[in-house]
Amino acid sequence: MKRMVNILFAVLIGFTLMSAGCTKQARTTGFLTDYSRLNLENGSLRYVDMKRLGTYSQFIIDPVAVHLYGIKRGKRPDRAVQQALANHMHNAIINAISDRYMVVSQPAPNVARMRIAITDIDKSTPALNVLPQTKLAGMGLGGASMEGELLDSETGEQIGALIEGKKGKIVSFSGLKEWGDAQAVMDEWAKSFRKRLDEAHGY
Repeated sequence: MKRMVNILFAVLIGFTLMSAGCTKQARTTGFLTDYSRLNLENGSLRYVDMKRLGTYSQFIIDPVAVHLYGIKRGKRPDRAVQQALANHMHNAIINAISDRYMVVSQPAPNVARMRIAITDIDKSTPALNVLPQTKLAGMGLGGASMEGELLDSETGEQIGALIEGKKGKIVSFSGLKEWGDAQAVMDEWAKSFRKRLDEAHGY
């Protein structure tokens, strides 16, 4: 009996190791200017014109909006927490690109504008993430979902767009803070954007 329990627990760990940190089911909220070009890829909806993206080296980063759909109104984090997470996302994007690309405030030729909305936030459960058994099972992981797009700052034409939800990673200490996994996911999105930007510019 004990051997069977150990086997079942090992299977559970294997499954959660594969699933934790992966994308959640993507949903749409109406925030993006255009949804028609999005394609489903590994649970995310995404589109990018890499050739066009490579022509932009200056970016307007709009303040991050919050449009929560996955949390009932009475259970949503208070506005101060929502604003803090929006600020975290905004700063993560700027910090990820500003060493190579210019962040500007006015539309101009070859300037792109980034719009992002946080659409869902999952709180981490630090008490569960302290225990190895529940940590490995992913029971205390938090995360976030977003919609974002990159537009030409003058014409408004969409250059790229993404709808994605992610959970935190098991092999991480971010879940030891209530909103740590959500912040870690936002940091990951910022790094992914920088990587895609560098690829488009041939770096």
